[in-house]
Amino acid sequence: MSNITYECIEDRDHRMHTQGLPKVVCRGNQEVNNEFQTESNRFKTLWAERLKEGEGIEQSIEESRKAFDDEHGAVPFPESCTRTEFSVEGVKGEKITPISAIPGKAIIYHHGGGHGFGSALSHRHLVARLAESSGVTAFNMDYALAPEQPFPAALNDAVAAWDYVCAQGYSGDDIVVAGESAGGNLTASLLLKLRETKREMPAGGYLLSPWLDLTQSGESMTSCADQDPMVTRSELSSLAKSYYAGTDPRNPLVSPIFGDLSGFPPMMIQVGTDEVLLSDAITFTNKSALSGVDVQLRVWKDMVHAWPLFHFLMPSAGLSAIDEAGAWIRGCLGE
Repeated sequence: MSNITYECIEDRDHRMHTQGLPKVVCRGNQEVNNEFQTESNRFKTLWAERLKEGEGIEQSIEESRKAFDDEHGAVPFPESCTRTEFSVEGVKGEKITPISAIPGKAIIYHHGGGHGFGSALSHRHLVARLAESSGVTAFNMDYALAPEQPFPAALNDAVAAWDYVCAQGYSGDDIVVAGESAGGNLTASLLLKLRETKREMPAGGYLLSPWLDLTQSGESMTSCADQDPMVTRSELSSLAKSYYAGTDPRNPLVSPIFGDLSGFPPMMIQVGTDEVLLSDAITFTNKSALSGVDVQLRVWKDMVHAWPLFHFLMPSAGLSAIDEAGAWIRGCLGE
């Protein structure tokens, strides 16, 4: 039986279009919501200033990757975690373990970055805090990036990472797979591939602001365009073409939103109301439920794309979302 929950984290007077889905259950504390909104507005102002400063400045893909890694890699790593890098037969990443981690349970995390940038380094600070909140070890993975290594290189790396973690003694029931943005795309594609190849499935999947439709055909691509300060349809289209590189973008392993989602494990999806990717999350949730999947969609009012990644600029909203995800992961792993 499918268990579907739609929640909009917002003030009770807000009304949200849900594209014909079941009624959104709204909850929230007005004072907390105001704090979240203040952080979001401040972040949007900072982002707009950054875009203005960068006008007319062109960067190579290598320069963009380095800048992203430098900025996010400088965010302090929690003292309550340890970190061990590994590179084994093409599988590369790092094992992040909270001091009080529950033995034998793990997250496999796939970073975002439009399939063209991002790394274990850039997402170390986020994955460590997710590991802290969930109380389990996290495998923070690197994978092939486009345009040098287009589809299916990243998916092949994700499957290899899954096999590597399972070889360390973890069973599928011990693991939650996770990722944000393009990493959410890769996580959903991995679930399809695991099912296709008759591998063991994980205990659950956590997607944050997932990019699941590489045709950019969702309604929110238009309806949310003016309020999303970070992501545009044209930017996504350019990144998508570099990634699928001649493959049909409606191939479910490229755009999981077009796939058969039956047999998926329990899923949790977080997304902000101000994202052009909002429709991806809503449509994927609906398809999951209709396929009999236990799925929770948590829509956060006023939030921008992948806001927990920016917890150092949006501490209340960012860390609250991380804690929400951590609690779900603990429950998914039976803790």
